[in-house]
Amino acid sequence: MSGLMIQTLRPEALTWEQAFRLFSLRCKSQNLSPRTQELYAEKLGAFERWVGKVPLFEVSPSHLRAHLEERKTRGNSDQTVDGAFRVLRTFFRFLHRDGLILIDPMEKVERPRRERRFVKPISEEQLRALLASLGTGDALAVRDHALILFLADTGVRLSEALGMKAGDVDWSSGSAVVFGKGRKERRVAFGQTARRALMSWLKVRGPFEGADGLWVNRFGERLTRHAFEQRFKRHTRAAGIEGRRVSAHALRHFFALQFLRNGGDVMSLQKLLGHSSLAMVRNYVNMTDDDALAKHRSASPLDRMGPLPGERRAVKLS
Repeated sequence: MSGLMIQTLRPEALTWEQAFRLFSLRCKSQNLSPRTQELYAEKLGAFERWVGKVPLFEVSPSHLRAHLEERKTRGNSDQTVDGAFRVLRTFFRFLHRDGLILIDPMEKVERPRRERRFVKPISEEQLRALLASLGTGDALAVRDHALILFLADTGVRLSEALGMKAGDVDWSSGSAVVFGKGRKERRVAFGQTARRALMSWLKVRGPFEGADGLWVNRFGERLTRHAFEQRFKRHTRAAGIEGRRVSAHALRHFFALQFLRNGGDVMSLQKLLGHSSLAMVRNYVNMTDDDALAKHRSASPLDRMGPLPGERRAVKLS
């Protein structure tokens, strides 16, 4: 490692391989999740292959803009292109801050504009249909039923739920500890419905020797994100839920919207979801626009006053 550090004292000699290794060490030191590290490696590798034989220290804003535009013309979504932008910005900012390159080429690269669309969460009727499609025939159905209810009642990310241990559940307070992005710990609450489902699952789960994960597969191993997403897709198809991007993450959207509709406040929602700012929470506030419009139709201040002086009614012209 010491040899690597000596070589990188000269920015013009820094290779892509060296830069990736140093950046990887930075990611590990920050305790980033394996999934985040894989995402960084994937997008940085794609840029290195695209830029070809251009040395790292010669990468310019033009190279970066062209790469992002090429990704967009290949049909990648705005979200995917924005993800590539954020990874490249983090990577070059790290190299510049540590003195490994003299100029940060991403400083002059404009962030791609994203089309803002309202999220379409799963509805109450769809959630009922989804639960009805599970059945109660085996232990995996009991597990899926409990996990779906836990996600819908807490708003935690699937990865956060799958990282839980049985000891992370506090039955006396009806709460649980999860670890979010950056391994940040937070406590979330769950209600009686989710509590009953969790207890049913733990009864079926039983003790697995050497297994401490709350959510496990039939072999006692931790349930993986991919495995559950595949089962979730089968459940949604069986429930007739089609025509939209439905994944386990839709249950997080369901929780956020229902929390606000049921009188929850924005600041509490931000804390429960584990967001560092209100920017993401505003998306859920926007989702309640239809609710506000419907309420106005029945609570219009002027309509409820009846006929007003000087008001003109429509007349039929002959």
